[in-house]
Amino acid sequence: MYEITMPKLSDTMTEGTLVSWLKAVGDQVERGELVAEVETDKATMELEAFAEGVLLEIKAQPGDTVAVGTVIGIIGKAEEKPNQKTEPTTEKKAEEKEIQPQPEEQQAEPAAAGDKEMQAAPVIRQRAKALGIDLATVLGSGPDGRIMLEDLERPKSAAAGSPGAETKAKTQAARPEEEERPLSRMRAAIARTVTESWRTIPHFSVTAEVRMDEAEALRGRYKEDGAAVSVTALLLRASALALKKHPGLNASLRNERIIIHPEINIGIVVGLDDGLLVPVLKGCGELTLEEIAQRAKQLVERARNRQLSDKELSGGTFAISNMGMYQVQSFNALIQPPMAAMLAVGAVRDGVIVQDGRPAVARLMSLTLSIDHRLVDGAHAAEFLQSVKLLLEKPDGLKESREK
Repeated sequence: MYEITMPKLSDTMTEGTLVSWLKAVGDQVERGELVAEVETDKATMELEAFAEGVLLEIKAQPGDTVAVGTVIGIIGKAEEKPNQKTEPTTEKKAEEKEIQPQPEEQQAEPAAAGDKEMQAAPVIRQRAKALGIDLATVLGSGPDGRIMLEDLERPKSAAAGSPGAETKAKTQAARPEEEERPLSRMRAAIARTVTESWRTIPHFSVTAEVRMDEAEALRGRYKEDGAAVSVTALLLRASALALKKHPGLNASLRNERIIIHPEINIGIVVGLDDGLLVPVLKGCGELTLEEIAQRAKQLVERARNRQLSDKELSGGTFAISNMGMYQVQSFNALIQPPMAAMLAVGAVRDGVIVQDGRPAVARLMSLTLSIDHRLVDGAHAAEFLQSVKLLLEKPDGLKESREK
């Protein structure tokens, strides 16, 4: 028999949630065939079988969260039978019977309402008499339902059986209650990542305002030629070229040593209903603008459909978070470990600038670069951002063909 176990599908994965079974008990399973869907801390992935046979047993149900390596199902020959669960011994059953709760009729009954006056302390009886309150109509909040002084101070409508009691009960029932939601696998992974980023990385940021008139004109020319080039694609291309010029930002810190990565792999932050993913566009430094635009679009669509592989979610050396579609002017992004920097992008908007000594309307966009101060100083961060700014304001450089 072959055991199907919860696989380790990412470096940070310690447990996974079974989303669904694609096979039922008794179904024939071929080697390499998909048998289940598993939600990891990054995405929902399909699980394939590494042996052929019949699905003999399902040990985890959809919605169950189990640790990596836990057996969730068994594949074997049709005539084989999985291990049956052992029935409790006679002694165990007797022990369980002994600890069963007593029937309701055997449990102590609360004191009758008529006994309340005798149970109340003298000071309570005196205060109730002074206020003209019948203790039989008061709900006690003390131990074993004993009446306390504060119970007498409540409005009479709160007393049991009083005309206002039913109205108050309905009002309390209509009052909205707190909603409690468990963290999803994705939300929990985000919580761990941002906590690590904020706790371990000394952030600082630099901001630049970019004129986007020429960049938008370039996008328009591509559109006329039947090619769709997004603002994100322009940013990916500009960042890749700038990282080639400033490789100190395409780096990570490892064992107190700075690692300069030879390949430029840029992560694209994609927002989802229940969190976000950061798929990575590999080899950006060797791609043309048109190739970046096409591959980035496909990668974002796969992220939104949760069809990414672990390889597409790892290996990033730099990242871009674009919130322009939400009309956000500027923001600071948290760096994605182990990267050295992340670029936060605001909306392209109309703004007023001074041109030739006169006010003029221009298309503006704010870029904010978050930097790990352990690896990069302010001057180097500003130089990188200036390179990105110049490439976007004079975008003909973005159209250069693939470098040999």
